[in-house]
Amino acid sequence: MKKLFVGLMIAGLVMFGGNALATDCNGPECSAEGNFAINTFAAGGGLDAHGVLLTRGGGLSGAAGGISGAGGIGIGDASGSFASKKLPWWLGGGTLTLGGAKADLSNTAGGFTNTSADQYDPGPGKNIGVYSGSKNYAITSGSLHVEAWGVAESHGVIAGAAGQASLDGSIVGPSPLPQWDTNGVTLGVAGQGSIGAYAGGAGAAALGSADVDARIEMWGGSYSESYRGIDGNTEYMGTNVRAYTTVSSDSNVDRQLIGVGVVEGGWVAGGAAASLTVQKSDYGVAKAGAVGTYSGAGELGCNFNGSANGYTYTSAQSAPGFKGSVMTSQAGMQVSSGPSVRQEN
Repeated sequence: MKKLFVGLMIAGLVMFGGNALATDCNGPECSAEGNFAINTFAAGGGLDAHGVLLTRGGGLSGAAGGISGAGGIGIGDASGSFASKKLPWWLGGGTLTLGGAKADLSNTAGGFTNTSADQYDPGPGKNIGVYSGSKNYAITSGSLHVEAWGVAESHGVIAGAAGQASLDGSIVGPSPLPQWDTNGVTLGVAGQGSIGAYAGGAGAAALGSADVDARIEMWGGSYSESYRGIDGNTEYMGTNVRAYTTVSSDSNVDRQLIGVGVVEGGWVAGGAAASLTVQKSDYGVAKAGAVGTYSGAGELGCNFNGSANGYTYTSAQSAPGFKGSVMTSQAGMQVSSGPSVRQEN
């Protein structure tokens, strides 16, 4: 019978998880105590890479490829206890064992990524093209709740980190097809990345509670495409590039009575895109280049959205029965790096 009683007590404690309770008593040799320890861990992510060779026309005319990765990790640890306390004679004596301690932990972390590369037709006419593009998502978040009442205490910590990055490039050179009269090369590269982390803790004793929460989410991507074509008497070449990064973060601390809590963290992000096109005919040359960068940094509660979008383009126009050519060179770039705006909790 005694073994059955002990077994039922153990089962009850398991069912209560992170809760510890006791009642008071005033008899001789009366004492009680309890404690708990819990922890959490979450981690995930991915890595991807793809490439392609441009072989239209029976030979090698260009190539494109990229690599990307995203992931996150989160951890938490908490413990607590209660213990009986003998009261002084001026408080009536006896032993006080009424108390309880509690903690709840949660972590979410990981990421997704995708990179693709392929040949494509940039438009009507005799054209060749190749591209590479990547997209990423990463997250880390954690929450901690601690609570204590009576002769008890509870405390814990949470921490996490996340990051994502991508790099893509493309190039198209001379074509093996006989209808192309001009030579040249057009190429581009784009890349971006971000990383962030947080850490926090909370504690409560006697009569109090505290909640600590933190979250960092990231989105990012890069893209590069290069092409070449013939439209009537005009041969053209060009490259389009793009990079973008978005970060969203927040935190919260809530304290009640004798409870304490704190959380700190932040992130950094940046990206760049560059493109170059050079085209040469028997009677002229054209060159175009563009480079753009962006960056940002902030604490928890700051959001960010940065991007770089650009292109280069050249063309050579001929006239049947005439010698000479008309060359065109174009380039453009737009960058944005929004200021980190503090979000009120």
